Amino acid sequence: MAKVITAAEVRQIMEARRAEGSLLEYQEGPEKFTQLPTSVGHGHWRSIQLRPGISLSIDDLKKSQTHCCQIEQHPQPMPLTLSYYLSGGCQVDNDGLGAPEEEVAGKSYLYCLPNTAEIESYPAEQYLCKICIRILPELIPAFSDRLNDLPSDLKTVIEQPEKALLYLSSRITPAQQVLLQQILRSPYQGITRYFYLEAKVLELLALQFDLMAPPLSANEMALKEVDQIYQAQVILNQNISHPPSTAELARQVHLNERKLREGFRQVCNTTVFGYLTQQRMQKACKLLTQQRSIAAVATAVGYDSSTAFSNAFRRQLGISPKGYQLKQRRRL
Repeated sequence: MAKVITAAEVRQIMEARRAEGSLLEYQEGPEKFTQLPTSVGHGHWRSIQLRPGISLSIDDLKKSQTHCCQIEQHPQPMPLTLSYYLSGGCQVDNDGLGAPEEEVAGKSYLYCLPNTAEIESYPAEQYLCKICIRILPELIPAFSDRLNDLPSDLKTVIEQPEKALLYLSSRITPAQQVLLQQILRSPYQGITRYFYLEAKVLELLALQFDLMAPPLSANEMALKEVDQIYQAQVILNQNISHPPSTAELARQVHLNERKLREGFRQVCNTTVFGYLTQQRMQKACKLLTQQRSIAAVATAVGYDSSTAFSNAFRRQLGISPKGYQLKQRRRL
């Protein structure tokens, strides 16, 4: 049977390693990294303060002993906490809940349990990959004034945090899984990294709250889908030279491909490709007016060759790019 080690004992081991200079840890700005001592296991903890009241932590480790973490009392106020288990799990015994809870891989757990005591038990020899988001409840109204759209138990956390007793679990959705992997594999450094991570954290919170929201009425659903089509338009406008595929665009705006295609026909009276072509030609006209070369304009609006661009331009406007350019020059 694996030996049980407490959080206090782990801290003692870490302090001893720190004193002898063998503990690998560093802090850079709001980010702190700590390597797990080899006598305890392998891997690391990482914590990042994204802004006052919002933090992100990542456990990526394997413990050689069963780890028992005792929390004498969660603080009041307590951050609203959202934990995602990508692998591994733990048993949570909280005196505010009716019975111990098994937290397992593939699920997320949203909780706020102030003034409660808790014991968390992590099994030995399991690979644990867990991402936690913590946000102070009073910050949530700053992102939206539509608190009435939230479930009553979540509204209680925000409006009366001293009375909070929230513990909810749900399966990690494919959209959440994409964001979690992006957090783990953030390609950026410096301040760009923190902007990127905060954006992903807020997206995860939005998806989590959306899962908890009551079903939309038919009219609300229609309005939501129109907003998603407008969002898709913005994405295409911002990526004219390298647009996403239809499948990727649908994923980014949380629609299936059929809904995306139907939405473009209803809202824009054209196809996704037709809308993209219109935007490309509008930008091409502006660049041609500035007397840019045909090849440069073709590249700027996402065409691999001047010939392909010229053919598309003629089909759309009934004139060649060079003819359009000459026509505009005569007007000046």
